[in-house]
Amino acid sequence: MFRRVGRKRDVEDAAAEGQRQAAPSEPVGRKTSATLGAFQAGVDAHVRRRSVGDRDGDRPRSRQSDAVTSAAMHLQRKRSVLGADERAEQESNAAAGQGVSRIRRNESATDPVERGSAPTERVRRRGAASRGHGDRPATQEWSGSEIVRRADDEPSGSGRAAPPDFTQPVTAEQVTAFPLRAAQQMKNNDAVCRNIHTSAFASSWVRAKHALIGNPETEKVMEQLLVFRQRSHDRVFAKTMLEIESKQAEEGGLTSASAAGSQSLSSDIDANLKGTSTEDAVAVFNEIFSKDEEWGMESGVVFDINVYALDFMHGTTDAGGQGLQAVGEGARVGAAAGGVASRTDADADVVGADLMEQRSWALAKVRHYTTLTGWQAHLEASATPLVLYNMAQDRHLAYYREVTRKMVGLSKVPVESLHPEARALVDVPSEDVTPQESLEHVAAALVAGKKDADVGKEQLMLSSANRIYEEKLTEVAQIRKELEGALEHHELASKGLVGTAVADAERNVEIHLTLLRDKISEGNLFANEAYLTDGAVNHAVQGLQIGKQIRQTAAQGGDAITENMADALKEIHRHGKTLGEAAFKSGKYLFRLADAAKNAGVRDGLVIKTYALGDMISNRIKKTDYSKPGVKRPEGKGDPHELASAAAVRAKFGSDVTSPEQLAEMVQKVGGLAMSQISALEPDELGRPVLKPVKRD
Repeated sequence: MFRRVGRKRDVEDAAAEGQRQAAPSEPVGRKTSATLGAFQAGVDAHVRRRSVGDRDGDRPRSRQSDAVTSAAMHLQRKRSVLGADERAEQESNAAAGQGVSRIRRNESATDPVERGSAPTERVRRRGAASRGHGDRPATQEWSGSEIVRRADDEPSGSGRAAPPDFTQPVTAEQVTAFPLRAAQQMKNNDAVCRNIHTSAFASSWVRAKHALIGNPETEKVMEQLLVFRQRSHDRVFAKTMLEIESKQAEEGGLTSASAAGSQSLSSDIDANLKGTSTEDAVAVFNEIFSKDEEWGMESGVVFDINVYALDFMHGTTDAGGQGLQAVGEGARVGAAAGGVASRTDADADVVGADLMEQRSWALAKVRHYTTLTGWQAHLEASATPLVLYNMAQDRHLAYYREVTRKMVGLSKVPVESLHPEARALVDVPSEDVTPQESLEHVAAALVAGKKDADVGKEQLMLSSANRIYEEKLTEVAQIRKELEGALEHHELASKGLVGTAVADAERNVEIHLTLLRDKISEGNLFANEAYLTDGAVNHAVQGLQIGKQIRQTAAQGGDAITENMADALKEIHRHGKTLGEAAFKSGKYLFRLADAAKNAGVRDGLVIKTYALGDMISNRIKKTDYSKPGVKRPEGKGDPHELASAAAVRAKFGSDVTSPEQLAEMVQKVGGLAMSQISALEPDELGRPVLKPVKRD
């Protein structure tokens, strides 16, 4: 998707892959024309609908005719770009059989994606090709645009059902029984892809992954769903660009979007929007996906696509002469790096408020993924002041109640009709489980008895959070406008053109910046899979993912430590069937947690061991393709990545960590220890540069 400027999903450099092979049996030109025609028809229909009425088609817009004309001309220009990309893509498909039009996954703020243009990348399959199949290597069965082993060759011997028609509703069992036939029919056919996704997997990306990943043949179907997902994403993004530009042409609209996420079969798409209208664009994207594309569901449920407005990512600078640092919003005279930068006595209260608010949001995330006992234990171990404890507790409770009440409203199920246990959880989470588990319990109660209740629960939770996120973004947009006015006044004051003292203008800017940063963090708490704080965003994205050697303050490092501890606990909770699964899924957060601690100067042996473990899992094991000849698989049955991760935990921690529960305890211990040392440092003290992990074969 678009990726939130600085999200936490694992972003790996993705280069175009795949050996070019024979041309397809069907002429490329025919497929190109059909695909491009379908794409243009969809965008045309969208523009026609939106040029004469609102999103629901009920009432006319007040849009001026010249704006409509301008939008149409812009559309034509986009078509030429999109068409060229589409033709190039089809030609690439003919050679490699795995082409996919993608928004460039470059997370650098200095390399934006051109509007409407979607550079191409190849779908990459990493590692998972032969999961659960012993030592038998996965075989690539593609030749040009065709599968070498023809779908007709799939056995249908005695007792086996005949292959289904995949243009008609099918079951997951039918798809997995005839995966090569399914993949062949899905090739460059959105209708078949959609039919399979909706009928076999209830339009749930989670269901599709669980059914298809782990078997080399069924993974062919997953590969086609990935291509279908990207085409859908690109189409919705193009429509979103047109919609925003037609509404806010004078303001500039969207300037770019960078998509991030690993290229493995289990990856998501995270999209960070940039420009002057990103707050509006999130809601527009979500609505177009649900209504115009007729999914009736959230993109995060259907495709694991997450879209985020502009937050804390604004590039880097060495303006202070102290090494490369992340740029904050609000660059101005006397503060070229932006941010809440003043250190005068008069502004100390503003600076202190900003530090407290950022830390409280990081702690609110910890609260969401810990039991009450675990939460209190962390606060004690980390030497968190009581005032921060209360602030974080209050903010989390407000978040929890907003989500539960929104779920009740969207479900249209009366609270009084719920079981007493579920009814009690609407206002207050259980003390015995994490608040996240309490939310899931409420959602399950609200969809109980409905078809595909598991998908319904996910849809209800995500749609509720997304609607609130969109509401918070309107407040973010308003504060940004007010900040613009404060910055203009500051510039005039610095030139002596107004009767306001520069110090007063500076304080006014910093007050608005503090309000903005606080609201961004609050909104991100409702965004799916998001970092909440400046420190965590820039550590993960600018530092580790992009590879800029930024230096962070102790306060920023502390927020990165706290958030990554919370995210590690989240993944252990989600994937806690085995130690190997929990370690593999949380590996990147273990690495980021320990890396942030090291950068801030924490040298404890437990931190060093955790760093080594996280590095082994996220930068070595995760990138190992166990299907390749000569690559030794770990002993045991199951996913080799999980088996290797469990072995890595045992190698580092021995008998101290033998279960997911003990792994979670270790994570909390590391986070508490690191934060207790951070608390003794000056908040603005700069730590060591963040170093991008070494790439390994």
